Amino acid sequence: MLALAALAAAVYAFVNAFGAWMVSRRQPALAGLFMLAATVLIVAAAALISPIPFARALLASGLVLASLASLINAYLIGQVRWQNHLLRAAVALLIYLLAHWGIGS
Repeated sequence: MLALAALAAAVYAFVNAFGAWMVSRRQPALAGLFMLAATVLIVAAAALISPIPFARALLASGLVLASLASLINAYLIGQVRWQNHLLRAAVALLIYLLAHWGIGS
């Protein structure tokens, strides 16, 4: 479970790095937020496969930052489609639950 959660977090980080690249010219601050989320997610993916005790907190903060960056981007370009953001939040929750079940309580 943890390996799958770490892989999913890394893929999610790649998606955020792509988002940063897409907005880097017109919104550099937003690109920074996307990259911050990607960085936190990569660190969380590494933490999931090591004995770091705060891996879930890192993962949760990275997932929230990623969702927040996506939502802010949608507001700035004026095309908020809630079904896309709800799907993204559901995927983030699934990644978190995989990590939670893998680590245990």
